[in-house]
Amino acid sequence: MWGKIEHYFDEYPVRKQIAKTLLKYGLKVSEDLKIKAGDIEVPYTKIAKALDVDRRVVKETVGMILKIPELRDIYMNLEPTVHMKYVGRHVGYGVIDIEPEPRAVGILAKIAQKIAERDINIVQVVAEDPELYPEATLTIITEKPIPGDLINELSKLEGVKRISIY
Repeated sequence: MWGKIEHYFDEYPVRKQIAKTLLKYGLKVSEDLKIKAGDIEVPYTKIAKALDVDRRVVKETVGMILKIPELRDIYMNLEPTVHMKYVGRHVGYGVIDIEPEPRAVGILAKIAQKIAERDINIVQVVAEDPELYPEATLTIITEKPIPGDLINELSKLEGVKRISIY
């Protein structure tokens, strides 16, 4: 998605950094120029400090987003989501991180099929956008740990570059 909207910020590198961060974390903007995580307001100063930018530029970025219909439609509807990558194992879930070959097609379907064949339920899938994350991965959380022989089978699938287990 980032590749479709980043051109709006080409002339404003700091605004581009701010907009990319809002998108990455699912922080939405509201009509009243606020930044929110769900219904919780996030002060400009907190975003500015995290990115080492001036808080006024954060506010200007929000204003710019609200003025451009395509950006407005996207940023007003963002939602943060729970990512269980680092907590799944603490509740008995299986967690695997797959680094796919660039632009591999159908990799999720192939992996999900192999997991389903073992009667293992998938609880969560997070596919990172390669335009937002340089080393984008596909994280799959399952209701129980994935057996070693299945990990080996998955690693041999076409389009799988690397698998990490958490």
